[in-house]
Amino acid sequence: MSKNLIAAIDVGSHAIRMKIGEINKAGDFRLLEKFRKIAVLGHDTFANEKVSFESVDKTCEILKNFRMTMDDYGVKRYVMMATSAIREASNKDYIMDQIKLKTGLDIRIIDNSQEQYLTLKALKHKLEHYNTVTAEGAVVIVIGAGSIQITTFLKGELKSSQNVKMGALRIKEILGALENQTTKYYKVLREYIEANLEDLDFLKDKDAYKHLIVIGGEIGVIQSLMDEDVTEETYRMKKKDFRAISDEIMSKTTDEIKRDYAIKRERAEIIVPSLMLINMFVDKTTAGEIIIPNISLADGIIRYIHEDIYNLHTNDISTQDIITSATVMAKKFNYDETHCNHVEAHALLLFDKLRKIHGMKEERILLRVATILHDIGKFISLDHHNEHSYNLIKSLELFGMSTLEVEMVANIARYHGIVVPKDQDRNLAALPTRERIIVAKLIGIIRMADALDRSHKQKIKIESVRVKDKELIIRGKSVKNTTLEEWNFAKKSEFFKEVFGIKPVLIIKREL
Repeated sequence: MSKNLIAAIDVGSHAIRMKIGEINKAGDFRLLEKFRKIAVLGHDTFANEKVSFESVDKTCEILKNFRMTMDDYGVKRYVMMATSAIREASNKDYIMDQIKLKTGLDIRIIDNSQEQYLTLKALKHKLEHYNTVTAEGAVVIVIGAGSIQITTFLKGELKSSQNVKMGALRIKEILGALENQTTKYYKVLREYIEANLEDLDFLKDKDAYKHLIVIGGEIGVIQSLMDEDVTEETYRMKKKDFRAISDEIMSKTTDEIKRDYAIKRERAEIIVPSLMLINMFVDKTTAGEIIIPNISLADGIIRYIHEDIYNLHTNDISTQDIITSATVMAKKFNYDETHCNHVEAHALLLFDKLRKIHGMKEERILLRVATILHDIGKFISLDHHNEHSYNLIKSLELFGMSTLEVEMVANIARYHGIVVPKDQDRNLAALPTRERIIVAKLIGIIRMADALDRSHKQKIKIESVRVKDKELIIRGKSVKNTTLEEWNFAKKSEFFKEVFGIKPVLIIKREL
């Protein structure tokens, strides 16, 4: 059985983690060694909007030791990802440059939606009976240092996923100074948290959720305070036990927590905000216990490396979560579901039939999301709705997608109509060359797919798609008059010819 030696490094806002181990094609990971080092980068970013070079130096020292350990093991394949502390720092480019120069390690900054996507990948892999849990209804709370993500599942499908910049360390940095200024610090803390979370979809949700899953938020420290085994893959804490330890801890100051529980101050000072965040959700489920998986972003990075090594980028359940999340967004803007489904079906058929022409594979997900969201601008106005779609999509945090990918989806949606893309358009010119070419190809496809349902009456059913003598021949059938669709197709398909050098031809067979 062939195995690969890998390392996953998570440069978080409050700590830096590394896991080293062997992974095979089946995805089995044998942990050899793991590390967790406090490096409170978030203290700087959340308080001053940039990371001090003293903190960068400390981070580099930790990473140098990580590098030495990787060299000792002979690790050749590693991935290091940074989250909100570096992502939000105004001097992030300098930080990344210093890390590269001082450690020789490459670091990539990931968006919050990517961070949550990877964390849920790890959850799917490691949580026993995951399918049963999500089928019965589950709420997954991921408490980071900088933000909190609330994802809900019903009947085995992702229902919603929202992020709020209310992580435990961020809250402490904003309100921590009040602890020594008022005897009602915890009351102020609770009011601040409640005010910032009151508009969450989940807190207004009427559905019943049987399971509550909590990841992060120093929940591991809380387990250890109860003398529980934190090495288990998944621990289940009774709700009443959580309430008891929560009430006990929140009756103490940070100094008392540090002294009474023999933990470092850096962890003691964010336990109370973490507990308050968890308490906001405990009573909103019918769960009698809290499920606590022993996972972190590092486990998600391991899943990412596994897929990359063995080229396993498939249409798995995580990809379906992206589609479901986009659909949830579209419904908020009252989209025409029947029309968008029809456009999606035709767009994906064209994409799949033309693989040898366009040379794309993983970009299929961008096309799917664009077809789902392409008309949401009509929520703002029917006039210039394509521009409104572009602006709305750009403002969304699409689950599992980077900022650049969201920008690409927004551009694909912007040109689904009659307006022809131009290289000098600022929104297109701002894209890197590779991504601009991908977007142009996908625009060519979505324009034709949308034209085939120009009347929004689903008149045409495609029977065949083939390329012959520099022509893309699309044959379809219909029992209705398709003059509008044929006219619109002829106009929109010109851009496809410009991109691919192939002329689309639509042939409709009339049926009585």
